[in-house]
Amino acid sequence: MCGIVGGIDTSGGMLSGSDFIQAIAVQHERGNGLGGGFAAYGIYPQFKQYYALHIACDTESAAQEADEFIRAHLYVKIAEDMPTKDVSSIAWHPLLKRYFTYPGPSNEDLKLSNLGVRTVHEGDMQDRYMKKFVFNFNRSVRGAYVYSCGKNMGVFKGVGYPEDLGEFFLLDKMDAYLWIGHSRFPTNTQSWWGGAHPFSILDWSVVHNGEITSYGVNRNYLGMFGYDCSLKTDTEVISYLFDLFIRENDMSLEDTCTILSPPLWEEIDKEENPEQRERLTYLRQYFSQALLNGPFAILVANGKEIIAMNDNLKLRPLVCAVHGNRHYFSSEECSFEVLCPDREKTWMLPGGKPEIIRMGKDINNAA
Repeated sequence: MCGIVGGIDTSGGMLSGSDFIQAIAVQHERGNGLGGGFAAYGIYPQFKQYYALHIACDTESAAQEADEFIRAHLYVKIAEDMPTKDVSSIAWHPLLKRYFTYPGPSNEDLKLSNLGVRTVHEGDMQDRYMKKFVFNFNRSVRGAYVYSCGKNMGVFKGVGYPEDLGEFFLLDKMDAYLWIGHSRFPTNTQSWWGGAHPFSILDWSVVHNGEITSYGVNRNYLGMFGYDCSLKTDTEVISYLFDLFIRENDMSLEDTCTILSPPLWEEIDKEENPEQRERLTYLRQYFSQALLNGPFAILVANGKEIIAMNDNLKLRPLVCAVHGNRHYFSSEECSFEVLCPDREKTWMLPGGKPEIIRMGKDINNAA
């Protein structure tokens, strides 16, 4: 079970959140109301140089401790309650906070332009600082956790049907150039707000239909590189593996996809190009602990591209469609009747062959 949906406008055009809420709602029977959520990119253009922290807190005391922890480690531009709307089907929710932050201690008189050129974590150092901050926060602040920490993007998730959560988070009023969404049907992990999809670290976010039976091996492998898997569901490892290989190790997206869902050995043996055969053999052998076992269909996004992937045996459905600059993905074709009824092409994604759609321009650095 579980339903996933996603879309991207490669020209930077904005896509309506209400459309994606409806697109996942037509897959209602794929979920059971125990989890849902969305990730949206391009939603904070006025604060695109800041990291947008979305925080969930079980109690007021946890929220106070979280605020103190954040201000001790980050410059805080804005701190506010997450905008939400009362929805009758969501009987309870944690305290939801939103911070726009930057690495460095908080100071009300400190301006971003005065942080210095190379004295405070720039570029990749900023990302590494923020990644460590998130893991330290989730370890240190009892009853609170960070569920989104990227720039010019946000994750909105919880316990409930995705269409109800979309209304709760006011996503029907929001536009973004890239969306992914999820309707959860948990089988072997608990239902809680932190365990809903998408899972995210920095700009990476993931939604997943299936089961990662290699979770234990993947989790131990990530632990060697400082990644804490504390959100109690198998999907969490996928976002961290993408971050590890691409941002930390500077590997290509194509090689990363090959590591996570490699060709079968018999397919590698049949590869006629000896250099390609050697490359595939190396990736499968050297990074074997990062291979994702089990049935899965996933959508991965980072603001610059969206990646659709299946396991090699195609044990979970994933359908693609295109109309002009807009590319869409879904567990079921019925979602395309909402998103792109006049689509030019529809096709089923083959097993083990990722579909990578890249932006036509750098949205985050655009003027």
